[in-house]
Amino acid sequence: MKNISVALVFVLILMTISCENNTLCLSGQNAIQSGFYSGFGGVESDTTLSGVYLWGIDPIEGDTMSVMVENETISKMFMSTDVNRDSTWFLLREKRIASDIQDTILFIYERQLNYVSGDCGFTYNLELDTVIYTQALIDSIVIEYSSVLYNENLENVKIFIEP
Repeated sequence: MKNISVALVFVLILMTISCENNTLCLSGQNAIQSGFYSGFGGVESDTTLSGVYLWGIDPIEGDTMSVMVENETISKMFMSTDVNRDSTWFLLREKRIASDIQDTILFIYERQLNYVSGDCGFTYNLELDTVIYTQALIDSIVIEYSSVLYNENLENVKIFIEP
């Protein structure tokens, strides 16, 4: 009986320690994950852009806010959303030596409150509904996976670039 009690206490201690290590709260949990693609010749292929900048746009003032991507060469990016609103605006810019092209992107979504844990509290899962964009650099945007979920690593949208 004593061996069972000691074993039970040991198991409880291990469970407590393991629970404490699993309370990591993730940043960027409400980011729309996107990839750049080319549809040249009717064939979808990954593409990379150089000199990319991405800003959030304040919907009230219309001003750009902090830069999320600055002069990067990328094929994928995380676009942080505003969980206090049902939409988020972005300014996407590709600046090369010979050109300076920019587009605005508006994502409209539904917010759904989601309990994460006692340490992390609540966050929002998002359900992408609509995307509206200009077409200087962007050819089209396709919502591939509409659910933007906490701690999930799936590409939500494909951004097709003009050839």
